[in-house]
Amino acid sequence: MVDRARIVPFLVACTIGMEMIDSTVISTALPAIARDFGVAPLTLSVAVTTYMLSLAIFIPISGWVADRFGARRVFQVAILVFLVGSVACALSHTLPEFVAARALQGLGGSMMTPVGRLVLVRTVPKERMVDAMALVAMPALVGPLIGPPLGGFIVTHFTWRWIFLINVPLGVVGLVLGALLIPRDEGSTADRFDSLGFMLTAVGFSMAMFGLETAGRGFLPAYGSVALVAGGALFLGLYLRHARRTEHPVLDLALIAIPTFRKTVLGGFLSRVGIGSLAVLAPLMLQIAYGFSPLEAGIIAVSAALGAMGSKPAVPHIIRTWGFRKTLVRFSFITGLSIVPLGLTRPDLVPLATVAVLVATGVTRSVLFTTMQTLTYADVPPPQMSQATSFASMIQQLSLATGVAVGSLIVHVLTRIGFEEAGHAAPGAFAIAFAIIGILSASSVLSFASLPANAGASYVPKRRGRASRHAPAASTAALEGTVQETVQESPDADDEHDAPARRRHA
Repeated sequence: MVDRARIVPFLVACTIGMEMIDSTVISTALPAIARDFGVAPLTLSVAVTTYMLSLAIFIPISGWVADRFGARRVFQVAILVFLVGSVACALSHTLPEFVAARALQGLGGSMMTPVGRLVLVRTVPKERMVDAMALVAMPALVGPLIGPPLGGFIVTHFTWRWIFLINVPLGVVGLVLGALLIPRDEGSTADRFDSLGFMLTAVGFSMAMFGLETAGRGFLPAYGSVALVAGGALFLGLYLRHARRTEHPVLDLALIAIPTFRKTVLGGFLSRVGIGSLAVLAPLMLQIAYGFSPLEAGIIAVSAALGAMGSKPAVPHIIRTWGFRKTLVRFSFITGLSIVPLGLTRPDLVPLATVAVLVATGVTRSVLFTTMQTLTYADVPPPQMSQATSFASMIQQLSLATGVAVGSLIVHVLTRIGFEEAGHAAPGAFAIAFAIIGILSASSVLSFASLPANAGASYVPKRRGRASRHAPAASTAALEGTVQETVQESPDADDEHDAPARRRHA
């Protein structure tokens, strides 16, 4: 007899790991891909943005799709779509082909991770759920460590196309095991799908994001990029009107009335803009401006993930000591400003200085994101929790995509006005870009500072054997585990965007 409670968590962990590694491995391969396509490396940021945008658009509907068609079926189809997208990426010969393939990957990934967690909840007995969740959480920690150096190794010794082809055997194993081990379930749902709302948000966000991506790149006239952004704003405005008249909108705007939710989502958007830029611009700076190999750039990029993992055990103590508001204010400011020095190092000090800065940003963002993600849902009523996690997850992916688009645009514009060496962006272009992005990220402190002093008091983790000085005894015991589990070590960590399915069906 096959022990499903042991194999299914391993299966879900493998699929999540496949997505995590794929989303981080590409950062060190962008210059090599750009050379094959005959485009500037910064142009490849559109492929990163497209993947994140595809995730953002489809994540909110993953729970409804699983309910309607069955979690097993949707999980299998999601793996297949992700594999087809991976093979299409490997076979791409032009930038448009590659961008379309990344969009297909994002569609598969947006369903694969949250629905995979739903399959886990429905398959594994409750008494074994802790061990299962611990196994599934590992890819979020290991992915950022493996991805960059793996991408650098593949590009240095083979070809970048193998970055996507390595997904094939993992995906095939996932399809076979899923067909054999996951129980068949029938789909059913009582809620009507908000198709008009989904269309309005998808078109609105896509137009606005690609307007930012094409600005100043020469793909479109200036008025074309402005028209895209304006058109996106128009569609999003139409959604605001639609959501007020719809009983079950795809995104519940009533959540904005909750102060802690509104302020942490806004502050989180600004903070993640900096992290999104950093994930793409740092490897590009090391390769383009300083001449490091893809493998060397990948090894250096691991520093941020190591810093994030190392600071994880200290988060509950920090929140106990300062509370949520002070922790968010201090660490949002430090996280933003820690990005600024990354572009100010001399070439002979780049490895040591860059590692130090990346470790610092990893430490501070780990504390910031954990605190922020916990407080986001502190005052959300249980009936709205699924909508809240969908809303926050969508904004998270959009903020990361915005960071990539804005950071790349800044470097591109600076290169065109004179910050150029040997046909590539000069170190000064990256230095200015990191300064602007860092200050923008640090501005999130304004949102967090307006939180009430006792925000999230009932969620402050309690010392063992002692009464918490910040909160009543009730409801504090659970947060110690919550704080430990919700750390997002990378832009694509899965804890946030699969939360709707877990909370709805657990």
